[in-house]
Amino acid sequence: MDRVEIKKWAKEKVKGHIWELLVPILVAGILTGFTVGQEYTMEGGTFKVEGGYNLGIFFYFVQVGLIYFMIKFINDEDHNFKDLFHFANDYVRIFLVNLLQLVFIVLWTLCFIVPGVIKAFAYALVPYLLADDKYKDLGYRDILKKSEEMMNGHKMDYFVFCLSFIGWFLLIPLTLGLIAIWFVPYMTTAQVKFLNDIKTGAEGGNTSKKSSTDGPKKTCPNCGTEVDEDNDFCTNCGQKF
Repeated sequence: MDRVEIKKWAKEKVKGHIWELLVPILVAGILTGFTVGQEYTMEGGTFKVEGGYNLGIFFYFVQVGLIYFMIKFINDEDHNFKDLFHFANDYVRIFLVNLLQLVFIVLWTLCFIVPGVIKAFAYALVPYLLADDKYKDLGYRDILKKSEEMMNGHKMDYFVFCLSFIGWFLLIPLTLGLIAIWFVPYMTTAQVKFLNDIKTGAEGGNTSKKSSTDGPKKTCPNCGTEVDEDNDFCTNCGQKF
């Protein structure tokens, strides 16, 4: 499905499931945005927030759990609130992958803002890979490289997809936040569907980047799938070459 079709599909999908989706999304958002030590002041009628330490990085496993929950939802599989904490036992690996991801994004941003933004979009599939048992044996850096490989040729598509929701964001203050009760589950569902489709397409070797008949090939020693010679990973099982 293209961007328009996915958004239309998501609107139908969330009907009757608003609160079922909103609660875990809010919990994940609160935990990953958890901050301590902030100071709140009023200056000249302006409300200011200063200082504080964001501890959300320590709860990134909950964000991965949310992706796990949402993928099960869009695929009509059994899902429940406990899915948010499904990866608590994999905390160390998920924490280190996220830390490494943040380091790379910050370093690229220090070079110039645009490369940092591009890197952030290249890493969009990191939580999707962490939520998939197929990739549980990949190293920390390999997870990031795999996301970059899968997002190759799709970063601009995802950027445009994100921009398409700007109008809805503008409506949030105009409706005193009430529209967010529906909009947040809708946008999250559409976003997960969009990115999961990219991941699924990449795993099937069906991306727009290159035809399956172009260039030299090699065979995966793990599953026997034929992939492009310059691939670092198998598009079917995730085996590193």
